[in-house]
Amino acid sequence: MSKFLKPRAQPTQCAVCPIRQNALFQVVPVSYINDAQSRRTDQYHLPARRLLYEEGAPATMAYTLYEGWLMLYRSDSEGRRQGLRVALPGDFLGYMPPGEGYIHHSALAITNAVVCGFRQEGLHEMMGKHPDLAAHITRIQAHYMASYQSAMLGLGRKTAEQRIAFLIAELFHRLRKRRLLAEDATIMPFPLTQEMIGDMTGLTPVHTNRVMRRLRLDGILRVERQRLEILDLDALVRLGEFVETE
Repeated sequence: MSKFLKPRAQPTQCAVCPIRQNALFQVVPVSYINDAQSRRTDQYHLPARRLLYEEGAPATMAYTLYEGWLMLYRSDSEGRRQGLRVALPGDFLGYMPPGEGYIHHSALAITNAVVCGFRQEGLHEMMGKHPDLAAHITRIQAHYMASYQSAMLGLGRKTAEQRIAFLIAELFHRLRKRRLLAEDATIMPFPLTQEMIGDMTGLTPVHTNRVMRRLRLDGILRVERQRLEILDLDALVRLGEFVETE
């Protein structure tokens, strides 16, 4: 387990979890909740800019993100990061199927975060008891893989403006669909640094800054103090070639 995790003084109980509707245990009947609670090791604080887990680490724990944003990424032989996905509250992190001994990516806290921890072996046992949970985990993993593939496709054929527009449109729609934004909202939290945007889109921070300025001048979006205002959502979606799937 990450050395940066600190148990929360008053952990939220699974039965009254406000993000359950977006998380792994949304499909779990109330009768399963005590089982899920018994398998949770604790609820933990993770400070911003700290690793939840690192690529190549033993796959002993999995997590539900309760609060905050994380960046999932892989590194090349020279330590350069390629972002895979921005994790939002409700996302299921670090799970590996039986037989997979190591985690294939890293998870870095973008903001201060809170996670619920589960031992992998406990989840495997629970899935054996509850096939509907196993099927849901399979759907989650398949959806994440499709998200990674869309991002990688964009790196190969989209312009810098299209890559950033896609990233922002995806985040906006995910936040709204999870009811973390009001349906008519045009402003969203945006704690990603220019370096992180570059990691997600394969751009340098300088190029990222230039593109963000151009999108502002084109009347599409505006960023200020870790908040992003979408001025023209239709234009953003068209530019990024974004198709909503989540």
